[in-house]
Amino acid sequence: MIILVPFFLMMLGFIRSDPNAPPEVAAILGFMGALLFVFAVLFGLPPLLAGYAMLKRKSWARVAGVAAACVEALSFPFGTALCVYTLWFLFGQGEGFHRAGGGQMYGQGWQSKPLPDANTYGWDAQRARQADRQREYVPPPQPPDWRGQ
Repeated sequence: MIILVPFFLMMLGFIRSDPNAPPEVAAILGFMGALLFVFAVLFGLPPLLAGYAMLKRKSWARVAGVAAACVEALSFPFGTALCVYTLWFLFGQGEGFHRAGGGQMYGQGWQSKPLPDANTYGWDAQRARQADRQREYVPPPQPPDWRGQ
């Protein structure tokens, strides 16, 4: 939209400067440029408002984010992917992001929830059991003879 609106304005300027151009073409091009500008504002304003609300931790940030995601879903394919990610974030763990101060979703900060170490899953014990297990070769099964002999 940022590219198309100036393009229409430039074309409108070229047509108006041409003395042989019919006036209907300038009117149609001006109307199309104005309509394109209105669509650019309609599609661009909700994400900007939602971003501002989340940045400033406003109480209406989640609602604005959902509305912006629904508007951006119409811009296939990138807007649709952005919509899915935004809804996943806003209805998932990021539900309290705008209220909790971003980094305090898990308490004192992002690092307050410790990552489990490898021993939590018992990987060393599993490797030890597999090493102790006796291995015996079993040949793979043979396919059936399809030749009919």
